[in-house]
Amino acid sequence: MSGYIKRQIIHSVSGSREQTYDNVTVEEPLEIRIDYENNTYDVSVIMRTPVDDFALAAGFLFTEGIIKPENIIDIKYPTDAGISEKNNIVIVSVNSFEKQLVGNRNFYVNSSCGVCGKTNINDIFLKAEHLISQRNKIHYNQLLKLPGIMKNNQKIFKNTGGVHAAAILDYSGNILSMGEDVGRHNAVDKAIGKMVLKGINRSPEAVLQVSGRAGFEIVQKAAMYGIPVVSSVSAPSSLAVELADEFNMTLVSFVRGNSFNIYTHSERISMK
Repeated sequence: MSGYIKRQIIHSVSGSREQTYDNVTVEEPLEIRIDYENNTYDVSVIMRTPVDDFALAAGFLFTEGIIKPENIIDIKYPTDAGISEKNNIVIVSVNSFEKQLVGNRNFYVNSSCGVCGKTNINDIFLKAEHLISQRNKIHYNQLLKLPGIMKNNQKIFKNTGGVHAAAILDYSGNILSMGEDVGRHNAVDKAIGKMVLKGINRSPEAVLQVSGRAGFEIVQKAAMYGIPVVSSVSAPSSLAVELADEFNMTLVSFVRGNSFNIYTHSERISMK
């Protein structure tokens, strides 16, 4: 699926009326289930753009601390669901998972939601495997290019102008993975999930570039995957800054044109 559909609209300029067409980003619910030892566990329903569903499910379960990459046995759509459901349900078969974390989120999670789905504020402080200590540097000129590199590869955005994007890039600006979605957290989960499904479980020398602001959960997801640098075109939140500092991560925001703000651990940005 392309992630967008063509709809008939009325276009108006100064009161005129013109019947034409516009591409609209698709938003549909995705139900994520875990299959463990022939038992099925309902995890969450996420409003998402129906592209890269398997990556979204893998990334979401991993960055929420519910599974580890090595726990995944198989990911599939159900074969016994109705036509309207079969592509909106993903079943992740695992050999182990953190059962106590399933049910700690409200069952419905909308596409703009982050920590709003958590029932206990303490649950958001998930433990990454270790603090990020990689100290190799990315040149500031290369950092400034990353939003443009990502935007040039945003296929759904080019057709709709209505999705968020997240890309994992190396320090040379090569895209390692990328996701687009109506939900900014979903885009991050898709990018990370693609790496996990490739068998790459950490990216210790990479940048997570996001198209919007850098909230707490985006930094948390980067920490869970071991990404040392998070770059956003918009503002960070105070909690995102605190978490980045705690996990020895570099957080750079307002990356636009020829300027940016470094909020934590500036030593990874080469200014020479």
